[in-house]
Amino acid sequence: MVNGILVIGLGALGTALVQQLALAPGVNKIVAADIDEKRGKEIVDNTIYGAATSGVYPDIQFVGIDLFDVDGAADLLKQIEPALICNCTTLASWWFPHLLPIEIGKKVLEAGFGPWIPCHLTLAYKLMQAVKKSGLDVPIVNASYNDAVAPILSKVGLTPTVGAGNIDLLIPRIKKVVSEKLKVPMREVTVFLVAHHSVITTAGEAPFWYKILVRDKNVTDRFAVEEIRGAIPRHYRLEERWVEAPLQYHIAASFLRNILAVYFDTNELSHAPGPLGLPGGFPVRISSKGPEIVLPEELSLNDAVKLNEEAARFDGVEKIEDDGTLVITDRAAEVVRDALGFDHKRFRLAECAEKAKELVSLYRETLRKYRIPVPYE
Repeated sequence: MVNGILVIGLGALGTALVQQLALAPGVNKIVAADIDEKRGKEIVDNTIYGAATSGVYPDIQFVGIDLFDVDGAADLLKQIEPALICNCTTLASWWFPHLLPIEIGKKVLEAGFGPWIPCHLTLAYKLMQAVKKSGLDVPIVNASYNDAVAPILSKVGLTPTVGAGNIDLLIPRIKKVVSEKLKVPMREVTVFLVAHHSVITTAGEAPFWYKILVRDKNVTDRFAVEEIRGAIPRHYRLEERWVEAPLQYHIAASFLRNILAVYFDTNELSHAPGPLGLPGGFPVRISSKGPEIVLPEELSLNDAVKLNEEAARFDGVEKIEDDGTLVITDRAAEVVRDALGFDHKRFRLAECAEKAKELVSLYRETLRKYRIPVPYE
């Protein structure tokens, strides 16, 4: 029995998260898992050395895991018996399209994340199957595009507990805008935001809803939609081609907070994508029981869900059918077909691994064609 917090997937985000967890007070045990054992052990050793340099001596160990082997993963989970699992796996990280030549990358990014969902869904689906097979009752914080992955998996009874990142990353930006305009400390600003990941993809063009309080005073009417849009980062408006993964500190910080809210039962007000298997992101309170949607009285849950379903189309998601089949928009399908040769519009859960591998293969072929280094190969 190991217990503690299990982080699966040691890419850029998973590595940053393990490093932050190592310094988190009260976290007594961390297990870091990845299919690449050599790289994973190096990451764990470097994290231990870095923490020790800071005077902190965390209990961290590495384990190899292959989520495509659901039975083997289930057996490993039973051995570890984690108190919480954070899934940081994907077959194509969100920043991969930024490595493409600019003209191709712009088209692919403007089409939204819809065509890439099989890459984010596949390993999350395998993990949730392994958790179910293990018989463990353990919370899952999912990093893999939970805006769409959670509602898909909810159709087959495999809903992750909660996500993090995405719209949560906009909250401090909005707080900073409010703080500077009203000359108040950021800590005194409370933001309620309902938005899909597409609000980032489109730099604020997708619909969203917000309410802003300073202390207990409603100041929403002092901030036009254009001001809030101005706080949304332009990561997807390519000005130059990226050459490596971006900094992950702020993204990992969002996951750290939501993980610790579950782990320590803090009932903390936060924002998260895919809570309770709903599409897009919502304000939530997070405890050991999971997320509770927290909406101001001006907005009903039904209206919030409809808003995020509409916004999902800006990210290339046409609909999610009752059996979990993903249907992407015509535009998203056309763009990725023309740019990468990936010609699919519907994705059944049983096919997601096959389609993900096909897309990754076509993506890598495109990089090689333009003599661009292929990440994680």
